[in-house]
Amino acid sequence: MSPSPSDRPSATELLKHAFPPRMESELLDNILRTMQTSEDRSVYDKVLNAIFDEMLSMKDQQHHDGRLGSVSDISAIQYADLHTEARDYVVDITREVFRQHCANTSKNTVKLLTHGGDMLELCHELRLPFVSWVISSQKSSFKRYEISYVHRRPIGHSPPSRYLQGDFDIIGGASALTEAEVIKVTRDIVARFFNLDFCDIHLNHGDLLEAIWSWVGVKSEHRQKVAELLSMMGSLRPQSSERKSKWVVIRRQLLQELNLPEAVVNRLQTVGLRFCGAADQALARLRGALPTDKPTRKALDELSDLYSHLRVWRIERHVYINPLMPPTEGYHRDLFFQVYLVKDNNPGSLTEGTLLAVGGCYDYLLRQMWGLEHKSSPPGAVGASLALETIIQHSPVDVKPIRRWWSIAERMELVAELWEENIKAEFVPITDPSLTEQYEYANEHDIKCLVIITDTGVSQKGSVKVRHLELKKEKEVERENLVRFLLDAMAIQFKNPSIWN
Repeated sequence: MSPSPSDRPSATELLKHAFPPRMESELLDNILRTMQTSEDRSVYDKVLNAIFDEMLSMKDQQHHDGRLGSVSDISAIQYADLHTEARDYVVDITREVFRQHCANTSKNTVKLLTHGGDMLELCHELRLPFVSWVISSQKSSFKRYEISYVHRRPIGHSPPSRYLQGDFDIIGGASALTEAEVIKVTRDIVARFFNLDFCDIHLNHGDLLEAIWSWVGVKSEHRQKVAELLSMMGSLRPQSSERKSKWVVIRRQLLQELNLPEAVVNRLQTVGLRFCGAADQALARLRGALPTDKPTRKALDELSDLYSHLRVWRIERHVYINPLMPPTEGYHRDLFFQVYLVKDNNPGSLTEGTLLAVGGCYDYLLRQMWGLEHKSSPPGAVGASLALETIIQHSPVDVKPIRRWWSIAERMELVAELWEENIKAEFVPITDPSLTEQYEYANEHDIKCLVIITDTGVSQKGSVKVRHLELKKEKEVERENLVRFLLDAMAIQFKNPSIWN
């Protein structure tokens, strides 16, 4: 430092040259300003990922495992805000059907930054965390369900939208057979709220869709746009007058907006009007028209097997093959399906169909996520996602059964009878427990056997359901014979199959 003040740098010069440049500070200011004012959320997402991805990678394995483990402990959270009776009823019915199929309960996420600087993750979908758990646990056979809220990105700075969703998944097994069970589960839930005459099941296969694109002559760069236009009639029943009318509009757009050759549009129309229809008829027509290469033959065989399995369960009415239907999820590369609620003839009914559920085989997802360190091959996987929020909104009041739970006095009288016979028993100590609360109470208290009334029909017959949670068995028993049935069943530890017949 020079002893002469005139030779020393001024404060302004020091700020300009002697200290590190303020570029990072200015950049941060610009980023924060953009995050506050821009409708584009990409900067916001990049900042959150940069901050938290590194922090998450530094978490120790114990904390990471604990986060995964919490998946099985979310029931108290995910049901806490189901205040309305309609919502509670839909959740109870959905969970009951899932459990009948012996499923256990177990995040592409929407990320938010709180004012305190913490990151809040909201589930975007329920399947990816489950698949990660399957891979880490090396499960080769498993059934699970989950009922929870999912969130979608908002427009601008609005709060994320949330929707109630129910997922059912089967790991392992032959894909056509397990997919048939997933469709059976979906249909059983839908049947509790809607007339099945107005519910359609649309089937397709990823390889069949590829074969159709090639047969029609739609180039790869046009397929996404063509699929978006065709989705305008996706909910309409094949061969219906509404679908044929919609084709007029779609045909004009294909020719004028996408400039597709007329020959290509004619073939698309042939597929839409001739090859989309009742499963048995459509499969026969597709076999006669398409090349017999291995992927196409495999796709048609798997669709045929799936339809055969559905017929065993008497699911054949309003089941359609829709070879132009694209999958809703990119990981559905084999068999997949969509379930629609179609309009009826009543005034004020739906003007177009409403999507109630989607699902399919997602072996592709497991193969993509399966680590090289695992020597075994990934199992097959199928699943369905039900739009419970949509079911709540569209379910007509007049088809909902009126729930009639036992009164507190009736439940107290029953446990007193069981105690007199030296049978250990307890009841949920609240006035009007839902099925959800009954199951949670049984799980917390290690109760293996439930006695429940589920609806008016059962109570009118004077009978109840006895359900053994561990053995996955259930029987309807006359109320007056309940104590005798339990005594006989306990004598053989509930294990003789004849008692459940």
